[in-house]
Parts: sequence; C-alpha cells; structure tokens
Amino acid sequence: MMPAVGCGNDEWDLRYLQSGSRCRRSVLRGEEGMQRWKAHYKDILHDTDIEILNTEGDYSTDPLSFTLDGITFQGTGLGDFRLADPERQEEAGRKFALLKWGGHHSKYHVTSPYRYDLQRYALEAEIPVSVFRKRDGQTVGGRILLAFRYERPDMSKSHSIVLCDDERVYRDEAVVSEFSLYVDGKGYKSRKMTLWFEEALKDISAQMKDSYYMKCCFTCQYSDYSPYGSDDYGIMLCYCRHKDACLKVNGKDDFFAFLEGKDFDGRQETYLCSRYSPRDRAAGYRGFVEGVADQGRGGKGTAIQGRQ
Repeated sequence: MMPAVGCGNDEWDLRYLQSGSRCRRSVLRGEEGMQRWKAHYKDILHDTDIEILNTEGDYSTDPLSFTLDGITFQGTGLGDFRLADPERQEEAGRKFALLKWGGHHSKYHVTSPYRYDLQRYALEAEIPVSVFRKRDGQTVGGRILLAFRYERPDMSKSHSIVLCDDERVYRDEAVVSEFSLYVDGKGYKSRKMTLWFEEALKDISAQMKDSYYMKCCFTCQYSDYSPYGSDDYGIMLCYCRHKDACLKVNGKDDFFAFLEGKDFDGRQETYLCSRYSPRDRAAGYRGFVEGVADQGRGGKGTAIQGRQ
C-alpha cells in the first residue's frame, strides 16, 4: 500500500526521481478545442509515458487531466493535479502518494470537502505554443519543455497554511530542472527555475526578443493577471470583449478604473485565438513583454512595466 502524504504520514522520499526522465517529444491535437500533450510520469511505482488532455477551457473547469493505473487526476496547471473522484481515495492511495486536506476547521467554523492532491512524483511535459518570427513575419510552431519533481518540503522554509481538519499538513516542494522554449532548432532556457509561468516566460521573452516573440495570451494586448493574485498557470483574464477599455490601462489604478467588474474569460498563457493582438499599445496591469512592445514601437527602446 502506498503511504499517504499528510494527515499523519510523510515518510515517502523522492530522491530516486533525480535520474533523467524520458519524455516523448510530440504533441497531438484531437477534436476542436482539445490538445493532447505527451509527457513522462515517474513515481515509486510508475515510470511511463502518459497523455495529458487539455480542453483549453476556462480555468474554472480544471482543463488538464490524465489517467494512469486506472486513476484520473485533474488540475488547472501541471503542478496542481488532484484526484478527480474523491470517492476513490482509498484505491488511489494504494497506487499514488496523496496529500489529504480540507474538512472541518474549528477555528474558522468552516467545513469543506476533502481534497487529495498528487504528491511525490516527477513530470516532464511538452506544451505547444505559437511563435512569431521577426525576420520574415511568419508564425511558426514552438514547444515549451517543462520538467520538475515534487519532493519532501524543506521545513526550514516558510510554508503556506494547509489544514486537514484541524491538523496542519505540508505540500511537497517543487524542484524545477528545466523550463525552456524551442523554436527553429534553437533553445531558450529560462534562468527562473519555477512553475510560475509569468516569471519564466518573461525571462525567455527577454532572451529571444531580437528574433522572436510568443504569439499567445501571454503576449496579447487584451489579457492580464488579476491584481488580487494569480496561480502559476492557466488563469489569465481575457478582456477581448472590452478592447477599448484595455487600451486605457497602464497600471493597477487604471485596471480598477476601466476593467474591474467587467466580464472576462479565464485562459491559459499559451492559448491563441483569432482575436489575438500584440501587446504593444498599452501596458495593462502586468506590463509590456520584451520583444513585443519593441516590435510595435519600431524597435525604439524597451517598454517594460512590472506589476505593482
């Protein structure tokens, strides 16, 4: 039986996962609005290629999922998979390491359903992304390669508060070994070893700004992050139905003045639709992206404005 992580048992180690993984580098697209990402999954009982389904839907629907050993996991990003059917937690606990959290919190007088997050695994996955090539103005296919593992948390560091009933439990710590973009046979490796797509993609954009920029929600004029906070992947706010308002936003105060309260779609950073427009006219709340603003301004300087 697999030891559960959290609610009393945290003994499963992941050091063996530091050996290389074997991601089969290909991406398949199925029915409209569905991507099938090829990935490689590894834990103490599994070492196999898997297929991650991505519905590319609004983030409220948990668009990512995969099934392994008869158990399905789902999540918004590659680092937050959870058991899709909590009723199967006993069976899943014999095959995977799970962090159980939720329940009744007497201090806050709140009761929530139990959730079972996947822990102690390594994953290497490839994400397709469109890339604009500046030398000939063509849009070409690129791929983001992300590799990481979850291991026992470092208790000398601070951790977010997660409770299982009234007992504090601790999520595993992500160790990222690669976050790179490949296009036209060239590789751009982020110096930010993180699951936080905003930080890694900003770094990659700066490296390739003279030759390329990603053509996706991350570089679109009409997408932004919430001033109230965001997760590591898949919760960009698309305001393409309010284009004129987007062009008035150049900071947090403008966001609250012109976009707060308006309807939006939740989108993934790598999503691309027919309403895409390069982020070169207004900084929005999150700022410009290097290489995109330069392109729109005739290459005259770099316009970068970070979040405040």
